Amino acid sequence: MQNGLFFTKLQPMQKQEEETNNNVIDSMISHLKTSLSYTLDHFFLLAGRLGIEKHENNDTISVYINCNSEGAEFIHASAEISVEDILSLANVPQSIIDPLFSLNGVLNYEGLSKPLLSIQVTELLDGIFIGCSGNHSVCDDYPPVFERWFMNDTDCPLQLPSSITHKFLAPKNLTSDPIIPPLHHHVEKCFRFTKTNVAKLKVIENMLLSSLQAVLTHVWIAATRASEETLYGLMMSNITKFVPPLPEAYFGNSITFGMVVTKDYEVLKRGFGFLSSLLKEVVNSHSDEKIKSSVKLWIKKPFILCSGDVSGIANKNLVARGSHRFNMYGNDFGWGRPIAIKTGSSDKSSGITSVSPGPIEGSIDIEIVLPIEVLKAMESDAEFMGAFST
Repeated sequence: MQNGLFFTKLQPMQKQEEETNNNVIDSMISHLKTSLSYTLDHFFLLAGRLGIEKHENNDTISVYINCNSEGAEFIHASAEISVEDILSLANVPQSIIDPLFSLNGVLNYEGLSKPLLSIQVTELLDGIFIGCSGNHSVCDDYPPVFERWFMNDTDCPLQLPSSITHKFLAPKNLTSDPIIPPLHHHVEKCFRFTKTNVAKLKVIENMLLSSLQAVLTHVWIAATRASEETLYGLMMSNITKFVPPLPEAYFGNSITFGMVVTKDYEVLKRGFGFLSSLLKEVVNSHSDEKIKSSVKLWIKKPFILCSGDVSGIANKNLVARGSHRFNMYGNDFGWGRPIAIKTGSSDKSSGITSVSPGPIEGSIDIEIVLPIEVLKAMESDAEFMGAFST
């Protein structure tokens, strides 16, 4: 899990001001590091490591968080590139984004020895980028610790799945290099829907759709046109769906993968209303009963989804993650309001659709990873691009 924020920094007019400005930045970063350590007093689990306990009596193991205080990671880096250079690119190469994050390529089970939380603060020529990398088996996409460093007393009822078989965690799964398909000839592009754009999409077919359902339907129909049978998936939070719901301060990873599988020709023939109704049905059926049923099935037959398992246009899969409701722009670490959001390459593969709020209230940013030819076809799709007209 990798989320990051861009900030601008004041540009000095003279050399003396530049030296003062550099001292101020160094002081702010030092303060940021110190305040993070205070925050970990409340979120001490993130300063630990994963642990495994074998139970010989029933041939199972338990995965837990070992609160051994080995610490979170804090990195101060610099890069000879500007915020403008990055944000002005229509399609940002991952080779530019990856160096802004730590723990690249680290898988969740490596939390046995790797940090569960790593923060990298990178000084750019005209700004600052703060990249947060977290172990996704421990925390959700946007846990409270990412919202601000200083927190009031907060309870952290974090739990991990507790028993899985030796066969499931066979040595080959833990010691061999993970097989993650490289994204050759793929790029990621961000499509920004303004509040007005979203409102126009929501009234199509006179359906009662959420903003996200409307936007995802529009993007995915265009991707389907540009690409036979397609799986459309939604990563949905369980926190408010349990009865009773989990505490507001809960930051563990509790999600359900909801999916729709349908023929491409049917989507293209029946259009926006058809696909959006299928997505709406998936969301509406997300309930306490269904969540607990899926957990029981998982206990009987456990599995882990690895990168590339549920995504990839080659496999005809389009999967959404994240949320436009996360308060990403509410973070102020001393450089004012963030000016942009960028996600890292963790868990990304073809077809992954990352959702985040746009910089203007009511807007939604959709980052989608697709083959270059598919994105070019989408950009030439008059019906799709028409949604961005004012």
